[in-house]
Order: sequence, then structure tokens, then C-alpha cells
Amino acid sequence: MARRTRKSGDDTGPRTHDHESQARALLHGQGLRCTAPRLAVLSTLARAESGAGHLTISAIHQQLVEAGRKVDVTTVYRTVSTLVDLGVLHALSVDDRATTYGLAHEPHHHAVCTRCGRIIEVPAERLTTALAHASIGSQFALSDRAGLTLRGLCPDCQPPSAATSPPLHRP
Repeated sequence: MARRTRKSGDDTGPRTHDHESQARALLHGQGLRCTAPRLAVLSTLARAESGAGHLTISAIHQQLVEAGRKVDVTTVYRTVSTLVDLGVLHALSVDDRATTYGLAHEPHHHAVCTRCGRIIEVPAERLTTALAHASIGSQFALSDRAGLTLRGLCPDCQPPSAATSPPLHRP
């Protein structure tokens, strides 16, 4: 029997099941019902984590339609809004760009490429000291959901010499 090879972006097989399992676990972990729209949106964002990481509502809708799901953009919007309100997703608005959404499963910050728009998640523990200094210096009490958005050039957009140079440190 011939084996089917998976093309990049193919939404069938074990990976889709893994993303759906991840979506179910996220919902169950929050004590939420696993509705079809919630599973579809979360599975789409789980797949996106290996690439862009964050998607706009229109990109989520487009990927669902391309995967053969019959869902209107209003349902996607309402589902995303509900999941943001419940803390399962987070919204990221950068400058004049459309708001993007990502999974809120682990505390993290965002590095946004000013050239291509790529969003890279930075684990929260890497910037803990910076947040502590910001809080002390401003006498501002940060919430559990405090986050930083860093701007710069992603590895793909950096000049070749900059990608291998150590970051600048200023006293």
C-alpha cells in the first residue's frame, strides 16, 4: 500500500489531531466547553505557532475556509473575542497593523520585526529583571498579564553581519 507523503500546510493526519488535542486540553484546563468553533480557532492558532505565531481574524477565517470548514467571519470574530475574554487567547495590537491573536498558554512577551512584521514570542523569564526595574522605577504595580512589545529586526531581516554580532549593551 502506498504511503501518502505530507505536504507543507497539509491539514490531515496526526498533526491535525495533535493540534485538536492541544485545543481540547486548553479548553478543559480552563473548565470551558469544547465547541466546534472554539476547537477550530484554537487548532488553527496552534498550527500557526510554528510559523507566524499570531494571526488576524481574517487570516484565521481564511485558513479555516481553506481547510474546508464552513464558518463565517462573524463566528470567528465572536469566538476569538470570547476566548480573549476568558484568557485562552491574547490580543496583540502593534502600531497601525491589524490586531493579531495568539495562544495564552505560557507567559511571554513579543518581539516584532519592523521590516516584515514577524512576531516572535520571548519567554517571560528572559525579561523578568527588565519588568522588575520598570515597576520599581515607575512605582507602577504590574499585573500578572503585563507584557512587553520589543521592536527591531528579526533574524531574516538583519544584515548578515548583524545576525552574528552580539547585542549592544549600554551602561
